[in-house]
Amino acid sequence: MSLAPLKVQTLTAEKPRLTQVERTALSDARMFEAAMHLIVTCGTHNTTLKDIGERAGYSRGLASNRFGSKETLFNHLVRDFNEKWASELRRFVGNKTGLSAIEGALDAVEFFLLNRTMQMQAMYILWFESISSYPVVRHRLAANHIAYRRDTARWLAQGIEAGDVRPSVDPGSFAVEFSAFIFGLVYQWLASPSGINLHTVLQHYRQNTIERLRS
Repeated sequence: MSLAPLKVQTLTAEKPRLTQVERTALSDARMFEAAMHLIVTCGTHNTTLKDIGERAGYSRGLASNRFGSKETLFNHLVRDFNEKWASELRRFVGNKTGLSAIEGALDAVEFFLLNRTMQMQAMYILWFESISSYPVVRHRLAANHIAYRRDTARWLAQGIEAGDVRPSVDPGSFAVEFSAFIFGLVYQWLASPSGINLHTVLQHYRQNTIERLRS
Protein backbone atom coordinates (compact mmCIF):
# COMPACT_ATOMS: atom_id res chain seq x y z
CA MET A 1 0.00 0.00 0.00
CA SER A 2 1.50 3.32 -1.07
CA LEU A 3 0.87 6.55 0.67
CA ALA A 4 0.33 9.66 -1.40
CA PRO A 5 2.53 12.54 -0.38
CA LEU A 6 0.82 15.03 1.85
CA LYS A 7 0.10 18.35 0.28
CA VAL A 8 1.37 21.15 2.42
CA GLN A 9 -0.64 24.29 2.10
CA THR A 10 1.46 27.38 2.45
CA LEU A 11 -0.34 30.23 4.07
CA THR A 12 0.86 33.72 3.37
CA ALA A 13 0.30 35.95 6.32
CA GLU A 14 -1.35 39.18 5.39
CA LYS A 15 0.29 42.34 6.62
CA PRO A 16 -1.87 44.08 9.17
CA ARG A 17 -3.48 47.20 7.86
CA LEU A 18 -2.24 50.49 9.21
CA THR A 19 -4.54 52.42 11.48
CA GLN A 20 -5.65 55.91 10.51
CA VAL A 21 -3.23 57.38 13.02
CA GLU A 22 -0.36 55.33 11.57
CA ARG A 23 -1.27 56.33 8.00
CA THR A 24 -1.35 59.98 8.99
CA ALA A 25 2.02 59.73 10.74
CA LEU A 26 3.53 58.00 7.70
CA SER A 27 2.20 60.58 5.23
CA ASP A 28 3.39 63.41 7.49
CA ALA A 29 6.89 61.90 7.64
CA ARG A 30 6.99 61.54 3.85
CA MET A 31 5.81 65.10 3.33
CA PHE A 32 8.36 66.43 5.84
CA GLU A 33 11.08 64.54 3.96
CA ALA A 34 9.85 65.98 0.66
CA ALA A 35 9.66 69.49 2.12
CA MET A 36 13.23 69.30 3.41
CA HIS A 37 14.53 68.17 0.02
CA LEU A 38 12.69 70.99 -1.75
CA ILE A 39 13.84 73.62 0.76
CA VAL A 40 17.47 72.59 0.25
CA THR A 41 17.25 72.46 -3.55
CA CYS A 42 14.77 75.29 -4.24
CA GLY A 43 14.58 77.45 -1.11
CA THR A 44 11.49 78.07 1.00
CA HIS A 45 9.93 80.65 -1.30
CA ASN A 46 9.97 78.34 -4.32
CA THR A 47 8.65 75.36 -2.33
CA THR A 48 4.89 74.85 -2.71
CA LEU A 49 2.42 72.60 -0.94
CA LYS A 50 1.53 71.07 -4.31
CA ASP A 51 5.17 70.15 -4.96
CA ILE A 52 5.53 68.72 -1.47
CA GLY A 53 2.50 66.47 -1.87
CA GLU A 54 3.56 65.23 -5.29
CA ARG A 55 7.19 64.60 -4.30
CA ALA A 56 5.98 62.65 -1.25
CA GLY A 57 3.99 60.39 -3.59
CA TYR A 58 0.54 61.69 -2.79
CA SER A 59 -2.00 63.87 -4.51
CA ARG A 60 -1.09 67.49 -5.10
CA GLY A 61 -3.81 68.58 -2.70
CA LEU A 62 -2.95 66.43 0.33
CA ALA A 63 -0.43 68.82 1.89
CA SER A 64 -2.84 71.71 1.48
CA ASN A 65 -5.73 69.73 2.98
CA ARG A 66 -3.57 68.51 5.88
CA PHE A 67 -1.82 71.75 6.83
CA GLY A 68 -3.78 74.56 5.19
CA SER A 69 -0.77 76.76 4.50
CA LYS A 70 2.92 76.43 3.76
CA GLU A 71 3.88 78.23 6.95
CA THR A 72 1.80 75.83 9.04
CA LEU A 73 3.59 72.87 7.42
CA PHE A 74 6.95 74.58 8.07
CA ASN A 75 5.94 75.09 11.71
CA HIS A 76 5.15 71.37 12.05
CA LEU A 77 8.48 70.61 10.36
CA VAL A 78 10.32 72.66 12.97
CA ARG A 79 8.40 70.96 15.78
CA ASP A 80 9.36 67.55 14.39
CA PHE A 81 13.00 68.63 14.21
CA ASN A 82 12.89 69.96 17.78
CA GLU A 83 11.68 66.60 19.06
CA LYS A 84 14.48 64.74 17.26
CA TRP A 85 17.10 67.25 18.39
CA ALA A 86 15.93 67.06 22.03
CA SER A 87 16.18 63.26 21.89
CA GLU A 88 19.75 63.38 20.54
CA LEU A 89 20.78 66.06 23.02
CA ARG A 90 19.55 63.89 25.89
CA ARG A 91 21.53 60.99 24.47
CA PHE A 92 24.77 62.97 24.32
CA VAL A 93 24.36 65.12 27.43
CA GLY A 94 22.15 63.05 29.74
CA ASN A 95 22.77 64.11 33.35
CA LYS A 96 26.12 65.76 32.64
CA THR A 97 26.81 69.25 33.94
CA GLY A 98 29.49 71.89 33.51
CA LEU A 99 32.20 71.30 30.94
CA SER A 100 31.09 67.71 30.27
CA ALA A 101 27.64 68.96 29.26
CA ILE A 102 29.15 71.58 26.93
CA GLU A 103 31.27 68.89 25.27
CA GLY A 104 28.24 66.60 24.98
CA ALA A 105 26.23 69.37 23.31
CA LEU A 106 29.03 69.95 20.80
CA ASP A 107 29.10 66.21 20.08
CA ALA A 108 25.35 66.30 19.44
CA VAL A 109 25.74 69.24 17.04
CA GLU A 110 28.50 67.46 15.11
CA PHE A 111 26.49 64.23 14.97
CA PHE A 112 23.46 66.03 13.54
CA LEU A 113 25.50 67.99 11.00
CA LEU A 114 27.34 64.90 9.74
CA ASN A 115 24.56 62.30 10.00
CA ARG A 116 21.37 64.30 9.43
CA THR A 117 22.89 66.66 6.91
CA MET A 118 19.86 67.38 4.73
CA GLN A 119 17.64 67.92 7.76
CA MET A 120 20.11 70.40 9.25
CA GLN A 121 20.51 72.19 5.92
CA ALA A 122 16.74 72.47 5.49
CA MET A 123 16.09 73.64 9.04
CA TYR A 124 18.74 76.33 9.04
CA ILE A 125 17.69 77.62 5.61
CA LEU A 126 14.11 77.76 6.91
CA TRP A 127 15.20 79.48 10.12
CA PHE A 128 17.33 82.08 8.38
CA GLU A 129 14.62 82.86 5.83
CA SER A 130 11.94 82.99 8.52
CA ILE A 131 13.43 86.22 9.91
CA SER A 132 11.68 88.20 7.16
CA SER A 133 9.09 85.81 5.76
CA TYR A 134 7.54 83.37 8.25
CA PRO A 135 6.59 84.99 11.59
CA VAL A 136 5.18 81.80 13.13
CA VAL A 137 8.44 79.94 12.45
CA ARG A 138 10.43 82.98 13.60
CA HIS A 139 8.62 83.01 16.95
CA ARG A 140 9.31 79.29 17.40
CA LEU A 141 12.97 79.90 16.54
CA ALA A 142 13.12 82.68 19.16
CA ALA A 143 11.68 80.26 21.73
CA ASN A 144 14.29 77.67 20.68
CA HIS A 145 17.10 80.15 21.26
CA ILE A 146 15.76 80.97 24.72
CA ALA A 147 15.73 77.24 25.58
CA TYR A 148 19.24 76.71 24.15
CA ARG A 149 20.66 79.62 26.14
CA ARG A 150 18.86 78.54 29.30
CA ASP A 151 20.31 75.02 29.08
CA THR A 152 23.83 76.31 28.45
CA ALA A 153 23.67 78.83 31.28
CA ARG A 154 22.36 76.13 33.63
CA TRP A 155 25.20 73.75 32.75
CA LEU A 156 27.78 76.46 33.45
CA ALA A 157 26.14 77.54 36.72
CA GLN A 158 26.23 73.92 37.85
CA GLY A 159 29.88 73.70 36.79
CA ILE A 160 30.75 76.82 38.77
CA GLU A 161 29.00 75.39 41.83
CA ALA A 162 30.87 72.09 41.41
CA GLY A 163 34.20 73.92 41.05
CA ASP A 164 35.15 72.81 37.53
CA VAL A 165 34.22 76.12 35.84
CA ARG A 166 35.90 79.41 36.73
CA PRO A 167 33.63 81.49 39.00
CA SER A 168 34.36 84.64 36.93
CA VAL A 169 32.54 83.16 33.92
CA ASP A 170 29.16 84.78 33.20
CA PRO A 171 26.85 81.86 32.27
CA GLY A 172 24.31 84.07 30.48
CA SER A 173 26.85 85.84 28.30
CA PHE A 174 28.64 82.61 27.42
CA ALA A 175 25.29 81.03 26.49
CA VAL A 176 24.75 83.76 23.87
CA GLU A 177 28.30 83.28 22.57
CA PHE A 178 27.89 79.50 22.41
CA SER A 179 24.66 79.74 20.40
CA ALA A 180 26.18 82.39 18.13
CA PHE A 181 29.15 80.15 17.34
CA ILE A 182 26.93 77.20 16.37
CA PHE A 183 24.50 79.21 14.23
CA GLY A 184 27.35 81.19 12.67
CA LEU A 185 29.26 78.02 11.85
CA VAL A 186 26.22 76.47 10.18
CA TYR A 187 25.59 79.69 8.22
CA GLN A 188 29.10 79.58 6.77
CA TRP A 189 28.78 75.85 6.10
CA LEU A 190 25.52 76.38 4.18
CA ALA A 191 27.20 79.02 2.02
CA SER A 192 30.25 76.86 1.30
CA PRO A 193 30.00 73.23 2.49
CA SER A 194 33.31 72.24 0.93
CA GLY A 195 35.08 75.20 2.52
CA ILE A 196 34.31 74.23 6.12
CA ASN A 197 35.74 71.15 7.80
CA LEU A 198 33.10 70.76 10.49
CA HIS A 199 34.98 68.22 12.58
CA THR A 200 38.19 70.25 12.64
CA VAL A 201 36.45 73.51 13.48
CA LEU A 202 34.31 71.97 16.23
CA GLN A 203 37.28 70.22 17.81
CA HIS A 204 39.31 73.44 17.74
CA TYR A 205 36.46 75.39 19.33
CA ARG A 206 35.96 72.68 21.93
CA GLN A 207 39.61 72.69 22.99
CA ASN A 208 39.84 76.49 23.24
CA THR A 209 36.51 76.79 25.03
CA ILE A 210 37.22 74.12 27.64
CA GLU A 211 40.63 75.68 28.36
CA ARG A 212 39.03 79.10 28.77
CA LEU A 213 36.25 77.88 31.07
CA ARG A 214 38.13 75.39 33.20
CA SER A 215 38.70 76.40 36.80
